Amino acid sequence: MRRKIAFKFIGKVLVGFSILFLFPSIIAIIYRSSLIPFIIPQAISLIIGLLLNRIKVEEKNFFAKDGFFIVSLSWILISIIGCLPFVINGDCKFIDALFETVSGFTTTGATIFKNVEALDKSILFWRSFSHFIGGMGVLAFVMTIIPLASNDKSMHLLKAEMPGPKVAKLVPNMRTTLLYLYLIYIGLTFIEFILLLIGGMNVLDSLLISFGTAGTGGFSVLNNSLASYSVFSKVVVALFMFLFGVNFNVYYLILIKNFKSAFKSEELRVYALLYFLAVILVIINTLPLIGNIGETILQAVFHVSSFMTSTGYSIGDVNIYPTNCRVVVLLLMLISACAGSTCGGFKISRLVICVKCIIRDLRKIIYPNRVEAIKFEGQIVSEEVVKSTNVFLFLYAILIILIMFVVSFDGYSLETTMNAVFTTFANVGLSFKINNFSIFSDLSKIVMSLGMLLGRLEIFPLISLFIDFKGK
Repeated sequence: MRRKIAFKFIGKVLVGFSILFLFPSIIAIIYRSSLIPFIIPQAISLIIGLLLNRIKVEEKNFFAKDGFFIVSLSWILISIIGCLPFVINGDCKFIDALFETVSGFTTTGATIFKNVEALDKSILFWRSFSHFIGGMGVLAFVMTIIPLASNDKSMHLLKAEMPGPKVAKLVPNMRTTLLYLYLIYIGLTFIEFILLLIGGMNVLDSLLISFGTAGTGGFSVLNNSLASYSVFSKVVVALFMFLFGVNFNVYYLILIKNFKSAFKSEELRVYALLYFLAVILVIINTLPLIGNIGETILQAVFHVSSFMTSTGYSIGDVNIYPTNCRVVVLLLMLISACAGSTCGGFKISRLVICVKCIIRDLRKIIYPNRVEAIKFEGQIVSEEVVKSTNVFLFLYAILIILIMFVVSFDGYSLETTMNAVFTTFANVGLSFKINNFSIFSDLSKIVMSLGMLLGRLEIFPLISLFIDFKGK
């Protein structure tokens, strides 16, 4: 591990992170709120960043394990610094603020606030803005502003932060790839923002809801989430939640007019199929409970989008769902949407690879001499990717069980405990029977915060902080 170069890079991240506090400061000025909650953490981030950036390094090369270290420690530091506005403003204690901030940057959307409408506009902006930054990745955002490394080295950072089994360049230049991705990201967010304005939302609400949708986060500005908004606004948000669950490579292919490759995507087809089947199931099971066919379809389309893309917005009472719907929805929460999107969860690409691996191994039991490669998106998947996918699945299950064990000491029912852990680890936010997470103990909040980071960074980077994987 090259500690010096790693800390120097973390210093650059913190300098870039300090710039982000300018945005809520502008909102504070507009709404005549205090600037202190943002000036202090901005100064802390800038000072620590500049001090770390002064570290002199002779060796400038770093490898995958160094990228894991940089990404993991950077996310922990920005979560600690990013929670200070809540503490300084007197909105909550440190542990609650940390949970809220981790929930924001990991685009989970689980909240400890019982009355978000009582928060300052600038604080509401910071909560939702954290979704927007965390959706594409904090380091990815900083790298579009400040080049952290040369192109080949940047891949180690992006692989550690971007969701999915593998990260590839869209174009040879890594920074250009990031710019393309952010143009798509900002473009979709802007279109949603305009449509929400047309639907009757005010400017700030439209902006913050768009931030939450883009990052598939789920922080709202109202206590009832999106239930009070117009039907048009609900349809727009449901549509864009689905769109932000699509692999951004598909949008890039559409931009360069390679429509055949874009719509040929195997992952996209599975994503759309699972979504459609889940919507049909929810409609059939909730129509007798809701009564109105139009409202039933709207809620089914909206909530399946919300659960499946790990967003967490709501427009009605999901607690009315019968058991079969809850089981399906919980599974969709854990699987989530496509790799290369802003969603949390296991990812459909991994699900497809795992299913194909099971089918191949079953065939091999019957035909021992059979040699068969796994194909995904028309390409052969390397055995290294297959193995890492299986390891990821194993760790995913084990970590959920371990976190559930710790949270179970709070004494809540098995269903409540499972919902809390599933919704945080899968970075969803929306949960059955849990309106906010203030009911849990400080220990559970810390463990679930760790679970949110593990889910967002996809386990391996954060584990590498505590385990030194050395060969013999």
